[in-house]
Amino acid sequence: MLTIYGTKPSRVARCLWVLEELGLPYRQVPVPNGKSDDFLALNPMGKVPVLVDGDFVLTESVAITAYLAALKPGPLLPDDIRVRARIDQWSSWAITEVEFHFTIMVRELRRAGQAGEAPDGSLVGSCLRGITETLGALEKHLAKGNAYVAGDAFTIGDVNTAFPIAGIAPRVDMSGFPLIADWLVRCTARAAWQRVQAIDDTQLAA
Repeated sequence: MLTIYGTKPSRVARCLWVLEELGLPYRQVPVPNGKSDDFLALNPMGKVPVLVDGDFVLTESVAITAYLAALKPGPLLPDDIRVRARIDQWSSWAITEVEFHFTIMVRELRRAGQAGEAPDGSLVGSCLRGITETLGALEKHLAKGNAYVAGDAFTIGDVNTAFPIAGIAPRVDMSGFPLIADWLVRCTARAAWQRVQAIDDTQLAA
């Protein structure tokens, strides 16, 4: 039985998506805000997600999605090395280009909310501009006839990439990115993602 530590909304959802796509049995364990010594022994950074598979412990969501897909070989992680290279390319892009800006913005919104202050508008605006600028790269890629980020089929590259874009899209004018918008609808309409959205974190046993 695989164990995934953490809840939504966080990068844990990216891992849950792959678990649901693959139909792998797993249990999900919430992690309280005050990290326990037991959890810190799994990940000294004190962050989620953390995957435990027997005596094997793995952190970082993109590494986890790749590991999970390798556990059950199939279309989510094809053998074709060029397809895998595209998966790596867009997964890396999602982390370094989209999530970079998104994380800074979310931290500012969280800080402001906790302090009872208005968020720094210039900082939030800068993050949104950065995301808008980088989305053009994916739009051009899809314009080449790619139905998904690594080609014609849905892979973990789409999971890794769609996850942050789905989170930021409501704050961005997507009218300039019609191909991304269509691709995002196809990705998030998948039954596995819908099952993830239906998970009630409050009912999870610690």
